[in-house]
Amino acid sequence: MTFSIIVVCLNPGDGLKTTVDSVLAQTYGQYEIIIKDGGSTDGSVDGYVNHPDLRIKYHSCKDSGIYDAMNQAVKLSSGDYIIFLNSGDSFFDAKVLERVSEADLPKDNTIAYGDTLFKLYNSVSKAPAKIDPSVCYRNIPCHQAIFYSTDTLAERGFDTQYRIRGDYEHFLNAFFEKKRNFRYLGFTVCSYEGGGFSEKKSNVKRDKAERGQIVRKYFSLSQRIRYDLFLALTFHKLRGALARNEKTAGAYQKVKSAVYGLKRGNKA
Repeated sequence: MTFSIIVVCLNPGDGLKTTVDSVLAQTYGQYEIIIKDGGSTDGSVDGYVNHPDLRIKYHSCKDSGIYDAMNQAVKLSSGDYIIFLNSGDSFFDAKVLERVSEADLPKDNTIAYGDTLFKLYNSVSKAPAKIDPSVCYRNIPCHQAIFYSTDTLAERGFDTQYRIRGDYEHFLNAFFEKKRNFRYLGFTVCSYEGGGFSEKKSNVKRDKAERGQIVRKYFSLSQRIRYDLFLALTFHKLRGALARNEKTAGAYQKVKSAVYGLKRGNKA
């Protein structure tokens, strides 16, 4: 199995090196790193132009935003599976790709995903073992913890009308319309830096508007009402605040993991 690790960037600073180094440290070597640069001027990409390690492939061209950049990079990829890491993100440890290669994944029509370490809160967020409509409505796995078989992106890329939620829309399209196979890997895939474009306070309003547009596309009114009621009754906002607080995140994720363990029929 081969992998394409895509990093789209624009003036990424030191974060790019953090990400590339985490890939180069992998014990499994059948991969390529595609750095899709939108025209950086901060000098951070200079060391990757014509890099002696031929697995590092640098491409610079203009794009209309992050999802256009991702679509461009997909066209340059040659791996069986693709994962997107933003500058500053990294693989959780040196054996992530090795574990994925041993997971016996089919080479087509599959989206595999794992857990995420949120660096800001120093806690691991467990992904759901099964993707269902409720999960799609509430909270899908972190994008940096998702491996896409290449055909699932080549056949239908990210919708560039979205500036923040394009990966969310693609995930829902893959589940509801394309009927992709989803596989939970059962281990932590990435260390997510956070604090990026989608999380800026100035983008909160747009993020909410895009999500609203997407859920109206894939969920009926009755479904939206039912799921919103469920979220309200289960204190979704409070749970989110606990998960995003460094002092409470660890304890919250332990409880969440225990609940997931019980649902999966495992010991808590």
